[in-house]
Amino acid sequence: MPDDPILIALLFEAEGPALDFKRDQYKFVGAADADKAELLKDILAFANSWRRNDAFILIGIDEQPSGKATVVGVADHLKDADLQQFVNSKTNAPVDFSYAPAELEGKLIGVIRLPVQQRPRYLLKPYDGLSADVVYVRQGSSTTQAKPYEISQMGAAAVPFAEVPHLSIEFADGINRRRLGAAAEITVVFFDLGDLEALPDYSEP
Repeated sequence: MPDDPILIALLFEAEGPALDFKRDQYKFVGAADADKAELLKDILAFANSWRRNDAFILIGIDEQPSGKATVVGVADHLKDADLQQFVNSKTNAPVDFSYAPAELEGKLIGVIRLPVQQRPRYLLKPYDGLSADVVYVRQGSSTTQAKPYEISQMGAAAVPFAEVPHLSIEFADGINRRRLGAAAEITVVFFDLGDLEALPDYSEP
C-alpha cells in the first residue's frame, strides 16, 4: 500500500496548531499519571486549537526545523479504545479523536487525528498537574491556557448566527408567464348588475 499523501505532506510542514511531531511513543500502559497527563494535555490542547482542518500528532517522527522531518518509527502502539476511555472519562464532553498505526517510508508510526470539533473541552477534575475547568489550547508550537475571551469565542463559534427572515413578494402574469415586479397598478371596475332577481339561478345543474 502506498504511503498516505497527507502524511507525506505533513513531513514538510512546521509544528503548529494543527501538527506536532513526537520522536518517542507516549508512555501509557502501566505508566505513571505524570506520563499519562502529558498525553491528555496534548489531546485537549489540539481539540481546543484554532484551526480549519484536522490536527495530527505524528508519533515516531523526529522534527527537523530546517527541512523535512525524519521518520524513525515506533516499536509499539497504543490501543485506540483504551485512549478513548482514558480521555473521555475525564472531560466535560467527549473529545473527537482517533489513534491508528500507519506505514510511512517503510516504518510504522502512530497517528493521532483530531477533526475540527465543538469547544471548549476541559477536565472535570484535576489530574496530576492538570487543573480542572482549565481550557488548554495549542498556540503555535506550544500549549498554553486559553484566556477568558478566547473561551467565550469558542462557545460563540459553535452557535450559528440567527438569521432574520426576509419576505420578498413579486407579482406575475400567470397566463403569459411574465414577472411584473414588486409593485403593481390595480384598476377597480364596478358593474351595475341591476335587478339581482333577474339573474339566472345556477345553483342546480
